[in-house]
Amino acid sequence: MEIRCHKCQKIYNIDEAKIPEKGKVFVKCSSCQEKIEVSRQIKNKSYSNSPPIKEHEPPIEYFDPDAKTALIYCQEIQARLEMGKKLAELGFETREIKNDADIRHHFRYNIFDMIILYQHGPDPDTNIKSILDYINHMPSHVRRSTLVIYIHLSGNRYDLYDAFSRGVDATLSPMDISQFSDIVPAIIDHKKQNYKVFFDCLSRIEESVI
Repeated sequence: MEIRCHKCQKIYNIDEAKIPEKGKVFVKCSSCQEKIEVSRQIKNKSYSNSPPIKEHEPPIEYFDPDAKTALIYCQEIQARLEMGKKLAELGFETREIKNDADIRHHFRYNIFDMIILYQHGPDPDTNIKSILDYINHMPSHVRRSTLVIYIHLSGNRYDLYDAFSRGVDATLSPMDISQFSDIVPAIIDHKKQNYKVFFDCLSRIEESVI
């Protein structure tokens, strides 16, 4: 029986005799560590979970399981370059997004550790609004795994109400970009502490079904 990892697309051949008549089993992908559900009733579920690739879409990209990844939406070239440089110093692989279609494409194949949205001017543009709408409709475990930082002129990392009202984890000022090396790790640690119980419970549940 042939199965495919819906995350990295690696194909495996499994002896069907080892699959129970009823119920399901999980196998772990040796490439990306993704859990693949296998059952006689849904032999090709891993194929059906893989959305069709359209010709106009950018190529599929995969990262090492331990890679730290970030997406940046920023129309200011200098600010985007500075953010990319600071994140690279922190060990992040960064990719630019231009609209909600880009973020949908990236999250179709990967879960990113961070998303940074940079607002140019006093009001958010249409792209930021549509990207935020996508972010705030993510499955809860994905949303809690992804740190979302919103940068705007009056942003303040200590203004929790502003962050909450925008549906993000933290807001920063453009002036904070130069201090990313100190600010970003602190925000990441704070979020990890907030959701530690959630992910500990999720990990136990996953272990119990393998």
